[in-house]
Amino acid sequence: MDTLPLYYEHPYLGELVATVVAIRDDGVVLDRTICYPEGGGQGGDRGTIGGCVLTDTTKAKDGTILHRVEDPTFVEGDEVAIILDWPRRYHFMRLHTAQHMASGILYQEFGIDTVSVHLGERIMMIECAAGTIDQAVVYRVEDLVNQRILENRPVHSEVHDRASAEALGLRRSIKVEGDSIRLVTVDGVDTIACGGLHVARTAEIARFFYMGQERIRGHIRLIFTVADVANEEIRRRSEAAEVLGTLFSAPIEEVAEVAAAAIATCQGERNELAHIKARLASLLLSQLAGSGEDAILWQVDETIALKDVAQAVAHHEELLLCAVKAEEERFSWLIAAKGSAGGRFDFAGMRSALFEGFDAKGGGRAPIFQGSGIGSGHEFLRRFKELAN
Repeated sequence: MDTLPLYYEHPYLGELVATVVAIRDDGVVLDRTICYPEGGGQGGDRGTIGGCVLTDTTKAKDGTILHRVEDPTFVEGDEVAIILDWPRRYHFMRLHTAQHMASGILYQEFGIDTVSVHLGERIMMIECAAGTIDQAVVYRVEDLVNQRILENRPVHSEVHDRASAEALGLRRSIKVEGDSIRLVTVDGVDTIACGGLHVARTAEIARFFYMGQERIRGHIRLIFTVADVANEEIRRRSEAAEVLGTLFSAPIEEVAEVAAAAIATCQGERNELAHIKARLASLLLSQLAGSGEDAILWQVDETIALKDVAQAVAHHEELLLCAVKAEEERFSWLIAAKGSAGGRFDFAGMRSALFEGFDAKGGGRAPIFQGSGIGSGHEFLRRFKELAN
């Protein structure tokens, strides 16, 4: 079914009356539409159709534009009003135009290709064909895009045949099939084959802001945003820096250095505390092992972790131990059997009886077995003693 798309000819049209052609399980088909279907990294339009919520706009494999409408109250043949979620649509138009500019500048100025693009509800992500990108390069891209925004460059599109489009030497190969290629140009910045929607002039983007980068598939993914979202992010980060400055009693320009030093100090103290806890676990286990009991039962308190108990076990050649640590309505358990106890203790044989009633799980490899259960850790210790004797 053919729907007349008006979003290219009238990208700033936010409302339209259309006729319902079909209501299918996968969406509503209209005779014409201003709703852009998801594609090219850009989300599909949302809003309302006939007063019903439009959750998404997509394209079927046969090219039919599908409007995903929640519980439509209209029927085929009805005239319905389309009302776009305009702030969302306009955000995507700004974001998409800025992405063209950033990708064009990355390529022209630094020889960095764009591998893929994702345009989100707040941010854009540009995956670059580079294993590393220096921060100075990214800031230069940010500055150049903002400069072109201030210059208010025009943005326009043209349809070329494939031969004339390829003759332009575009930074990216043409991915669409056929001989009708839509080229989008930001004057003096970038020309690329694209089926998305864009603003008419760069000044509409208002601001371009770099938010960070991450590694993905051996590449670098750059993260940016624009306009009002950029202002929100800048203010949020500024407020966070001020709070940190107050907490660390440091001027903004020294916060990072002071915070790094504080974290290093904290990590050193945590390492020292962990060493103390491990030493305490070793001393307590030695004390329990000296009691003369064949099977040691240990209800571990909150100051010691079971990993510390496991490390302490390594210092004993003869040992049969069951340790539990309560965690609200659950408990963790550790069983160790070393020396002669390892020969006479059959964990696999007593496992079912030990676990019964505790919904316990776990296992391991001799001489240490570990897991968790539900209920009373004290009762688990008692069950172990009965089975071990």
